[in-house]
Amino acid sequence: MPDKNPVAIIGMGCVFPKSRDLKEYWQLLYHGKDAITDIPESHWSPSDYYDADPKSPDHVHCKRGGFLPPIAFDPSEFGILPSSLEATDTSQLLGLLAAKMALEDCGYGEDQDFNRDRTSVILGVTGTQELVIPLSSRLGPGGEKHLRIQPFQRIKPKK
Repeated sequence: MPDKNPVAIIGMGCVFPKSRDLKEYWQLLYHGKDAITDIPESHWSPSDYYDADPKSPDHVHCKRGGFLPPIAFDPSEFGILPSSLEATDTSQLLGLLAAKMALEDCGYGEDQDFNRDRTSVILGVTGTQELVIPLSSRLGPGGEKHLRIQPFQRIKPKK
């Protein structure tokens, strides 16, 4: 029997190429802007890694992509020691920011009183995580199945 518990989506938060937050994302969509750009100079040089031949090993085969804009992140705001950032996947940090944005979007800011036991944030994350790929390559063929990677998990609030 399907779960019939009511769910209310009351806030959203996001980070996308050319969009640091939900407002910038809606503006991007509204104006029909393309968020795919040439590789920013701050990322890497196409002359070092680009090769048009898709059979060329250890190269990328395109010069454009969707790149996130610079995002300010204060680890102390989340109780994270700056020394642990190097071992933390960027997608986890972006997830914290998106969760915070979603809570603030619905009025559940840091100083607001709300029932935290009946509040959940569901994250949808895609892309290649920085730490997963090197680790799975060290585990050898099929190693990724040992990592138990679950890109989406449903977390039920306590009743």
